[in-house]
Amino acid sequence: MPILTCSLGLISIAFLIHLGVWKIRLPKRQTLVLLWIFFGTYFLSIPFFEFLLRAKGWGQPFLPRDIMDYVHIFLFFTSFTLAYIITYSALEVDSPSLLIVKFIADAGPAGLDQDVLSAKLSDELLILPRINDLILDKMAIWKGPKLQLTPKGKWFAKAMIAYRAILKAPPGG
Repeated sequence: MPILTCSLGLISIAFLIHLGVWKIRLPKRQTLVLLWIFFGTYFLSIPFFEFLLRAKGWGQPFLPRDIMDYVHIFLFFTSFTLAYIITYSALEVDSPSLLIVKFIADAGPAGLDQDVLSAKLSDELLILPRINDLILDKMAIWKGPKLQLTPKGKWFAKAMIAYRAILKAPPGG
């Protein structure tokens, strides 16, 4: 019981902090800030849980009892955090598929003309935000009129190429 209650409690607290921070100001590096918020919440909770255990008061049955409880809570919490961050990243920048569905839905029962759809799907809407994300994450830089990968970007590209090769995925995205 302590594993589930502590994990869900910590996830709820981290999520509320996330909402609060985003209400104040949207961070530039959102994924990094989410990692700091979620894992900061977990690691700051450990001394708090230990304090409550020693106080012999409220919540004793719901608190972690030993190192294995902390390990299990960490695994549950980390799994949820990483799944949340992956889901959040899909919402962070508009995906082409979601934009197309939105445009079609906005058109209503009459449907959306192909020419109108093509006009709406510009490079400024689809390509530039992704390039800006690469630059912000220091994976690419502009050198004059050319965009080049940084060492971090090269490492990421090699990792993705290797992963796709393991999956025997066809070339492309």
